[in-house]
Amino acid sequence: MSKVIEFFLGSILIAVFSIALMVFSALNYILRSGDIVDCAWHATARTWLDSNGDGFVNNGEIPLRGIEIHIDDIRDHLVDVGWPAITDKMGEVQLNVPMRNCSDTVFEIYADTPKGYRITTVPRIEVNRDFWGSLNTQRVYYFGFISDK
Repeated sequence: MSKVIEFFLGSILIAVFSIALMVFSALNYILRSGDIVDCAWHATARTWLDSNGDGFVNNGEIPLRGIEIHIDDIRDHLVDVGWPAITDKMGEVQLNVPMRNCSDTVFEIYADTPKGYRITTVPRIEVNRDFWGSLNTQRVYYFGFISDK
């Protein structure tokens, strides 16, 4: 009788584990398919100390590190698409925004102005499909700052 019970319990355990495996596999497929991205928008943001305040990067002007760059989705009213990105020691940061269904999203890019500085370039840049053209084209957006002192 104990062999029959062991066989029965073993069969139940195998069935439970098989069902659990199917459920987890299905959940994994569903969750992963939700992250499929059809297109992505790529750009670079550069920040620098605009010592003469002319809004152009000139020889001898140094990059600014640690500046937060934000991307807002204007059309869908989503603030900070994913994160604020922070510029590196070269004053640069790579921006990558995945877009489902290659949507016609309109972005706004802006940099936080550090305390004691003011911006010398356009403070907010609107980026739409007409402005960015091909999704595969790398774009660079510049933000210059000058000391208030």
